[in-house]
Amino acid sequence: NRLQTPAWFFALLLLTGVWKCTEILVFIAGSQRSIAWPHDDDGVLHGPPIAQSTDSDRLPHLRRTRRHMDSPLNDVTNVPIPTHEDGSALSLEERLRYLELKTNAHFNFGAHPFFGNEIHGKCARVTDLKEYGCVEGNEGYNAALKPNDDQNCPGLFDHQICLDRLPEPHDQPSNSCLIYDFGIRKQPEFGKAMATVFGCEVHAFDPSPVSTRWWEAGKRGGTSAELHDMQNYHFHPYGAGGVDGDLELNEYDWGQVSIINYPNFKVDCTQSTGENCELNNVGDQRKKFKLPVKTLPTIMKELGHEGRTIDVLKIDVEGSEFAFLENIFDRTGGCPDFIEQVSVEWHHMPWDVRYGEGSSPSINVMATLLHTCGLKMFWRHMSGGWPSNQKIFQDLDMKDVRYSLASFNREHWTENEK
Repeated sequence: NRLQTPAWFFALLLLTGVWKCTEILVFIAGSQRSIAWPHDDDGVLHGPPIAQSTDSDRLPHLRRTRRHMDSPLNDVTNVPIPTHEDGSALSLEERLRYLELKTNAHFNFGAHPFFGNEIHGKCARVTDLKEYGCVEGNEGYNAALKPNDDQNCPGLFDHQICLDRLPEPHDQPSNSCLIYDFGIRKQPEFGKAMATVFGCEVHAFDPSPVSTRWWEAGKRGGTSAELHDMQNYHFHPYGAGGVDGDLELNEYDWGQVSIINYPNFKVDCTQSTGENCELNNVGDQRKKFKLPVKTLPTIMKELGHEGRTIDVLKIDVEGSEFAFLENIFDRTGGCPDFIEQVSVEWHHMPWDVRYGEGSSPSINVMATLLHTCGLKMFWRHMSGGWPSNQKIFQDLDMKDVRYSLASFNREHWTENEK
């Protein structure tokens, strides 16, 4: 005779399954609850607060999850927990998609391994501002050369912007556009043109000693004296960073500072006759500086610009652009929708060895996130950028040091313009 399972057994099994499914649904609903996460006075973000009485009090597996919320897994010392611009938490779906965009773009696990090098945006009026700023009386101008000659005002107008949605040139300050100019050394031509020709409110930032000395000299009649007298041009002696506070920066070319570190050891095989080469301690002889840097949300808050639109965000900060942009994305839920244009110089980026020139994991991430937010690349300097020709990088085997320039804008096309 075959054994027969009693009906009550199946009923009990069904009830147990329903109970377990209910636990899972309660957990998922709690995970997606939108809450505001607290900050210290210094702006440090902590994890989500734990309610005093929740479903986890009576569900053992949720009590384990609750303990983990207070564990080191919730530490934000190095990896911040992304939030919306107002500090509220992202939903579980938003966090997963944000993570997916970052990781897949970096690992080139996507449709376009050269995405960060491809033009996807449109702009009818692209300019490097040379036509407005490389004029008689300004630094670098050579009357013997044509205004658009590459040798006229060399290196002063490298960044391209889109004029489609900016005010028309005029003489009087209007503050109808807001420009942030990060990294100027002592060459403020970009910001000066935006302030004098377009009447924009311009804020320039640079902590480099060469920049702060140049600005201070203007108070005594130096070359920055004209900018001191302009009501819509403002200089700030701090830099762009992924954190707020003092950062150790290194001496760089042209008197600037950079976050990049040089290696202390170098392999030298020129005198080797055996199996091993010499390992030489070359040291890092460059000067180091403790200089103030700030994140974009902090800067906008301190300057009273919260709620305003940044019409052009120009970034040329010798390698700190990655940490600076990463913080912007993390603090805006992956989408800084208050920025209309970004013009950036990329520094020290490597290539993906599988695809070669033009496929940079570091740039692919930034370009992907900007594109997802509506900021599409409408210009880049050249395909793949260019390698550094500085001898020190070759001497120290830092042969993958490259640079490039790119510009992104938020399109506002009408049906007739598309």
